[in-house]
Amino acid sequence: MIKLICIVKRLPELSYEEFLRHWEDNHAKLIKKHAKVLGIKKYTQSSSIDFSEMNYQMVLLRNTTHFDFDGIAELWYSDIESHLSSRKSLDGANALEEIIADEKRFIDLSKSQMWYSSELLII
Repeated sequence: MIKLICIVKRLPELSYEEFLRHWEDNHAKLIKKHAKVLGIKKYTQSSSIDFSEMNYQMVLLRNTTHFDFDGIAELWYSDIESHLSSRKSLDGANALEEIIADEKRFIDLSKSQMWYSSELLII
């Protein structure tokens, strides 16, 4: 299995609540609609929780930078070959086009990050 991890930042004109509503209601439905044609085996959304003081303490304790994103999406695929080939079909290309068009409605893609990974389950 491979996983696509997307760390997303909302468009500046959207409130956090507007961002979440679109992400959880509209975008999730699009992913479900196109999961089979795109070979998506699992999809999760993780939204940030406002624990300002706890987050501040973590930054101080570990000397990290402040996390300035609104959520993380994870998409699992069987393998990279089937994932990439699914996008080459007409249905796959249309599905991807629809998903990206929707992302542009609520995600600031220039301030978001995506990468592929493999997962090692420890516990």
